[in-house]
Amino acid sequence: MQFGQVIGNIVSTQKTGHIQGIRLLVVRHLDENLKKTSKVVACTDTVNTKAGDIVLLCSSSSARMTSITKGVCTDHSIVAVVEMISSQKKNVYHRQ
Repeated sequence: MQFGQVIGNIVSTQKTGHIQGIRLLVVRHLDENLKKTSKVVACTDTVNTKAGDIVLLCSSSSARMTSITKGVCTDHSIVAVVEMISSQKKNVYHRQ
């Protein structure tokens, strides 16, 4: 899994079969210190996120293992909204 931040929506009026009704979002990858990287990907949203949320992403075949994305043609899925991250008893991130 990787960290990312939701930065936008994708609007598509025509989608192939199993992807109908699934929200598509633009997500910028974050590094281990939650700093922005240059990698931006399109993701299926399985947890109802919003712009600005820090999320966990699954990619490749793992992206298709949720109940929502089973059988869907996706390479990246948002599988969790991050509420808090701590390391060595210190809070690294806390959702506002």
